[in-house]
Amino acid sequence: MKTLAHIFGIAMIATMVVACDGNQNRSDNRELSELQDDFEDKRDELKNELEEMKLDVESEIDNLEDKIEDANDENKARLEEVKDDLDEKADDLERAIDKVENSTKQAWHDTKEFAEDTSEDVEESLEELGNEIEQAFNS
Repeated sequence: MKTLAHIFGIAMIATMVVACDGNQNRSDNRELSELQDDFEDKRDELKNELEEMKLDVESEIDNLEDKIEDANDENKARLEEVKDDLDEKADDLERAIDKVENSTKQAWHDTKEFAEDTSEDVEESLEELGNEIEQAFNS
């Protein structure tokens, strides 16, 4: 009878261990799914920010083209240089968007840094654009 009780007890313990392990696997899977969702949300958010910034740059390029048409020869040359720089920044943003869009979770840190650096560089260029335009039309 004691042997039967021991066997029954071992069977119960084994059943609980298997059940707990199954719960742990479900919990681990849920946590991994939440991490993946969080990563995808952050990736999509950063991509959207970069796309908005690219639209802003393209809008500034269009405005600058209009100003170039109305500028005198000296200012036209200066504004053309600024436009060329903005064209490069738009290309940089496109590369950053592609990199973010195709980023894996493992490469996320580097991708995020690249995108943030590109964003900062573009913001500085837009500020310089404002200064260049002001100088060109106030001289």
